[in-house]
Amino acid sequence: MATTVVSSAYAQQQTAKLSAMSLEDLLNIEVTSVSKTEQKLSQTAGATNIPDLLRMVPGMDVRQINASSWAISARGLNELYSHELLVMVDGRTVYTPTSGGVYWDVVDLPLEDIERIEVIRGPGGSVWGANAVNGVVNIITKTAAETRGAMVVAGGGNLDQGFGTLQYGGSAGQSTNYRVYSKYFNQGQLPSATEANGADGWRLLRGGFRSDTNLSTKNSFSFQGDIYLGREGLFAKSVPSVTMPSLVQSPEEGTLTGGSLQMVWKHTYSARSDTTLQISYDQYRRDHILAETRGTVGIDFAHHLHWGERQNVVWGVGYRYSASESDGSLSYFLVPANLNIQLFSSFVEDEIAVVRNRLYLTPGAKVEHNYYSGFGVMPSIRAVWLPSAHQTVWAAASRALRTPAENDAAGRVTFGGFTAADGMPVLVGIVGNPKLADESFATYELGYRTRLSDRLSVDLAAYYTEDK
Repeated sequence: MATTVVSSAYAQQQTAKLSAMSLEDLLNIEVTSVSKTEQKLSQTAGATNIPDLLRMVPGMDVRQINASSWAISARGLNELYSHELLVMVDGRTVYTPTSGGVYWDVVDLPLEDIERIEVIRGPGGSVWGANAVNGVVNIITKTAAETRGAMVVAGGGNLDQGFGTLQYGGSAGQSTNYRVYSKYFNQGQLPSATEANGADGWRLLRGGFRSDTNLSTKNSFSFQGDIYLGREGLFAKSVPSVTMPSLVQSPEEGTLTGGSLQMVWKHTYSARSDTTLQISYDQYRRDHILAETRGTVGIDFAHHLHWGERQNVVWGVGYRYSASESDGSLSYFLVPANLNIQLFSSFVEDEIAVVRNRLYLTPGAKVEHNYYSGFGVMPSIRAVWLPSAHQTVWAAASRALRTPAENDAAGRVTFGGFTAADGMPVLVGIVGNPKLADESFATYELGYRTRLSDRLSVDLAAYYTEDK
């Protein structure tokens, strides 16, 4: 249990845009299974972290493993570091190539700054790329103009022993708005299965900023960043020596440090054409069984174009460079310990109004080249029929890919060991395969949505996925 006190100069300024935005507005054209959790809902739900918010999304599977770890996915198959879910914060991918998943313990934004969380259940590889197999989560934060004034959040309870946020937003001149914040929490230890101390206490201090500038009527610039420092405990399994017959579980405490910077430039050529350039840098270090440092640079460009009277085209290119250094243990290590990987990508999607306001067809595809498996193509074709203003029928066929993680290709996991008759130590474990290929998934979907009233809507989806 926890109690929260919020004082905010902009708490009453929740824009009519959020309250007026209905799920139907998003679903009218998007030919996929989508849910949207708005900031207003997060305030009334009593959630203190993003995984708790995702519990409210239909089709999302969220399971807490310990105080700082979650197994999260869409349409099942959730596990720690789920490989088939792509997660972004304001369009910046927070997927880590090491595990092939997301470190949810450091995806810790002030919930009051989240405008909405869009969740796409189902494949999205034709636009978002590899690992968008079962779903895509995009956490979208408010602009700085929406968070002017001072905000203080404080609370505590028997598990969330103490948490709080200090934030101030203002303007610099007539064209620039900004906000700065500091956030801290201290999560208590959860009981283990035997009701003993779980040794998984968790605490994190984070600071961040965002500025938005209207350079002209056709150009806008956004710059944001954050930095964090924390510690978390867990029961780790390790092999103390080569002669130990099995893994031994013992409590450990690791250090978490990291931060990110992100720049977005939007240029409008006309009412029918605009471009977006996004450049980001992310770095973190985690000291657990595997001590790992990783730095990632991402560059993404997208061009949106209304072509003729019936076509809405989006195309883009992307590049990502990620460098890692690791220091393992007898229980778990990577070979090679240091690795630099690159990812090149391009995509195109064309929404065609076959019959305006009634029938739409959306073909698209994305091509990627990754370090382990080379080129991969992710095509899709989607159709939507709008029989009335409150009904949507849609169908889709897609191919999505999951690229190998460093754990899969370079991991060495030791379960135990013994001494052979000749006196030589023998280790028992799993060795990664550096020649792994992409996993390919073909998915076929059929859906129906209807809004029965202002308070009640129905969303039905049937899907079949085949791992090829």
